[in-house]
Amino acid sequence: MANDLPYLIGWAALAVTVSAVIFRSAYRLGRDAEARYHEKLEEHRESAFYYRGLNYLLSDEQDKAIEEFVKVVRINSETVEIHLSLGNLFRSRGEVGRAIRIHQNIIARPNLTAALRTSALYELAEDFRQGGFVDRAVEACRQVLSVDPDHAKTLSSLLMLHESEGRWDIALQVLQRYKKVTGTQDPRREAHLLLRIGQEQMEGGTPQDEESAIDRFRSAVRIFPGCVEGYRLLGEAQLHQGRIGVAINSFATLQKTRPTHFFLVVDSLLRAYTDQDDSIGFETFMVKAVNEPSASARLITLWSRYLEVRERYDEAIEVLQVGAVKHPGSIGVAKQLILMLSRMNRWQEAVGVAQQSLDHQLSRQPVFQCTQCGFKAQDIYWQCPQCHQWDIMEPL
Repeated sequence: MANDLPYLIGWAALAVTVSAVIFRSAYRLGRDAEARYHEKLEEHRESAFYYRGLNYLLSDEQDKAIEEFVKVVRINSETVEIHLSLGNLFRSRGEVGRAIRIHQNIIARPNLTAALRTSALYELAEDFRQGGFVDRAVEACRQVLSVDPDHAKTLSSLLMLHESEGRWDIALQVLQRYKKVTGTQDPRREAHLLLRIGQEQMEGGTPQDEESAIDRFRSAVRIFPGCVEGYRLLGEAQLHQGRIGVAINSFATLQKTRPTHFFLVVDSLLRAYTDQDDSIGFETFMVKAVNEPSASARLITLWSRYLEVRERYDEAIEVLQVGAVKHPGSIGVAKQLILMLSRMNRWQEAVGVAQQSLDHQLSRQPVFQCTQCGFKAQDIYWQCPQCHQWDIMEPL
């Protein structure tokens, strides 16, 4: 038995050691299991807050969405995408300062992927732009484009920034880049940028500056044939050069391409015909334009005033009477006709025109309005078509 004692002691020591190892392993396994459990629990809570936030966003409840996203950030401060969304929400609420701080903190993170850094820089540029920090917004946009030259949203933002600065030539360059990247055309915008550049060149005062400006104006109307301001500036520049016939042709082209806006250049057209002492030519042109089906109410009232100033009252009244039939909803035509008939003591006719004009206006006015959402209609709806509430429409 004494000889077996060392053997028994050895087995006892081994048993104690194995037991300790098993205990430690079991403890670690239990602890790891508990950690995984808590981790899963946190992930579940994070997901719940995230989805609730999305639902609030879809319901246009931004305040509640922000509360949920803040809870996500508290659980997992490494979630960059949530930080980006949170910053955007603050910006949409007008809290630009908070948005800037969030997006700057994202950019300052180490080991941030290039894609996320670009996204954060773009959002920061939007923060600065909305906050009115134009220089800082431009710089942030340039940082994005230095990483991703084809970042379309940044090019669009940079274009608006340069327009707000009045840097028309740079804005045009950015627009050309944007067109190349996206394949989209914006002829109206391009035309007006060319016009702004041309106007600045006109201020140079030299013949070379004037010719360069005219080239810009021509390019504008070529890119956008309905460019009213382009034809006006082109015609004015041509008048300044003494090229009266060419200027008249420019104004006449506008009358064909954008007849609804032709009234805006009538004064310039009159000056052109006056410069060449051709009042008959002007009147012939105007009579034809006023009798076109596309003649606007404003053009008709302008022509009637021209006739009235020259005491050609019957002609002016006839023009307005035709205009009232063509544009029964025009208050301007009706008012001018009523005034002229009154001056001629043709009161009964004036009252008749006033009655017709009022009847037409009333026929277009809503009669009922929903007290819940403001929906207006000429007929009463017992269930509002917009907010679907019952029996809440009241007469106006």
